[in-house]
Amino acid sequence: MTRQKTVSKIIEIKEYTKEQHEAEVKKAREQLNHEQEKLEILEAAYAKTSADLTNKQASGTMPVHEVDLFTTYLKHVGRQIDQQKSVVTRYAEELDKKEKAMIEAYKEQRLFEILHDKIVQGQIKEAALGEQKETDYNFLARKALK
Repeated sequence: MTRQKTVSKIIEIKEYTKEQHEAEVKKAREQLNHEQEKLEILEAAYAKTSADLTNKQASGTMPVHEVDLFTTYLKHVGRQIDQQKSVVTRYAEELDKKEKAMIEAYKEQRLFEILHDKIVQGQIKEAALGEQKETDYNFLARKALK
């Protein structure tokens, strides 16, 4: 009975660990989504500014200082996009590590659940075998008395 209780306690601990990993994965996924939204906003700003520059150039002559402002701004946004891409990549790698840890926690919990089931089945089998022996003994004892 003690092995069964020990395994049950281990299962509880593994379940708690699994829940912690699930919460970490959820938080990491939310952070990744937030950073991806930032990246999309920057890319949209870059595309809009680039389209504005193209439209102004197509409509006629533009003062040089405006062209310089546009190009400077586009370079700045381009650098921000590159930085944000590296941030998104870092968060994606972090999420991947946490997901792997969560999967490992699932496997460990499941392994102990299988062990617990085997212990319980073994105890049931032993109890049934003991009952069968007792029944056989009682049958043979009654027959011997007759």
